[in-house]
Amino acid sequence: MTDLTGRVAIVTGGSSGIGLATVEKLSSLGAYVVSGDLTPFPEQREKVTGVVTDLSTADGCAALVARVREDHGRLDIIVNNVGVAPTRDGFEAIADEDWSLLWNVNVMSAVRVTRAGIPMLRASGGGSIVTICSSTARVPDPYWIDYAATKAGLLAITRGLAEELGADGIRVNAVSPGSIRTPLWDQPGGFSEQLAARYGTDVETAIGRYVREERRITLGTPGSAEDVANAVAFLVSDEASYITGSDFPVNGGSVKHI
Repeated sequence: MTDLTGRVAIVTGGSSGIGLATVEKLSSLGAYVVSGDLTPFPEQREKVTGVVTDLSTADGCAALVARVREDHGRLDIIVNNVGVAPTRDGFEAIADEDWSLLWNVNVMSAVRVTRAGIPMLRASGGGSIVTICSSTARVPDPYWIDYAATKAGLLAITRGLAEELGADGIRVNAVSPGSIRTPLWDQPGGFSEQLAARYGTDVETAIGRYVREERRITLGTPGSAEDVANAVAFLVSDEASYITGSDFPVNGGSVKHI
């Protein structure tokens, strides 16, 4: 069984969705987890510290890493998860400020937290960095074009960092989820309601049609946040000690090319 007892992890965007599931998974395996997010962590839990911080800014990222240093004095795991994924009405509708927001949240948060955390990973004798990317980085989708561009950038960063940090015993990997039904899907005005409006049906029928006709998901259903968290837990564990520079798909079979 995977054992992360005594290890210290950062999870960005850990207050909901995939981030929350990852915090819960890593802490259940024995890790101390520091979660950074704009919203408070939903409840007090053993081994979990929630830090309210704006990870779209350099100061917000620095504050998160500083809290880890102050509370634990070491770092073993970084999970770059925080991100925003607004659906779009087409390329021409995406303004410069939209591009800037997604770049700062999705890419620069990972750059800044990772850059600040690397010295502590080295001091701990190695460690693991996992960045949550997306299958949209490889499969074009007009509804998420700016989001997909940021995730493709994160894949390039992952591969480059893996090459640079391998000699330090630091493994760097990505997890690329496909269609994951998080609370963001089902909030008012969220992706589920957008699908229903697009197809002119109820939400569940629309999601079924999206799964079958648009995403062609082999397993026939959207995934869960826990599915992604399980992949992250594996990659940061000793069971994945010879895996680096990888892009680990969690997509139910929706990406079909070789």
